[in-house]
Amino acid sequence: MKRICLLTLPLALMALAGCGSKSAESVPSESETVKLFNEGKGVWFSDETRRLFDLEIAEVTEKPIPRRMRKTAQVFRAGCESKPASAMMLVSVGEAKELKVGQFVSLQPPSGSGPEINGKLVRLDTLTQTVLSQVEALLEFPDPLPRCTEGTFLSATFTNDTGKPVLVVPESALLNAADGCYVYTVNGTHLTRTRVKTGVSSQEWLEIEEGLYPGDSVAAKGVENLWLIELSAIKGGTPCCPVPGKKAEK
Repeated sequence: MKRICLLTLPLALMALAGCGSKSAESVPSESETVKLFNEGKGVWFSDETRRLFDLEIAEVTEKPIPRRMRKTAQVFRAGCESKPASAMMLVSVGEAKELKVGQFVSLQPPSGSGPEINGKLVRLDTLTQTVLSQVEALLEFPDPLPRCTEGTFLSATFTNDTGKPVLVVPESALLNAADGCYVYTVNGTHLTRTRVKTGVSSQEWLEIEEGLYPGDSVAAKGVENLWLIELSAIKGGTPCCPVPGKKAEK
């Protein structure tokens, strides 16, 4: 049977499959190829795969990280020399509890229109809560030129340094798949893809709200290679080097 590697897999995959020394006329059997993926366990994990696929392992730990909230705000009143500009955004009831009137906010204008602007939260309108299950947050920021006209959308970022330890992994450990977020956890001799629920991120650390426990170990580097191996095994069988088909008889 003709076997074909995914073109995006690293060349190291061929070395693991043991195909480099085979004749182009022969087809490796299942026993001659290294089974890199077990559907019930995950990707085979050893010193060799660690080296060839540039894997790094990190321990899941707890540490305090600043909580960042990023929302979209819209300008409803342009600024001038005597008055600040005003913008409004909607936040959930839970998010509103993390905000305080007078809190500073970083506002990013549309791409190419200028640097970040420092503003502040001036009001939380809880009257909208019963109708929309959301709270209107009113922001003000200096814009004397003005640069942000009415209707302009801004990216608003709030930072809360709570100091409360949360479960974290390196951001590089996260795999964003079509059906959710995953990490590869060390499970004996395999790396198992595990679904997680993520929280905030800060300084290359990512909060994990569900799916992991302190002391777990995850792949912190080489996650894309692990995903390609898994896809290759699921979609095309055991990964192997390309084997040309037999020439048609004349």
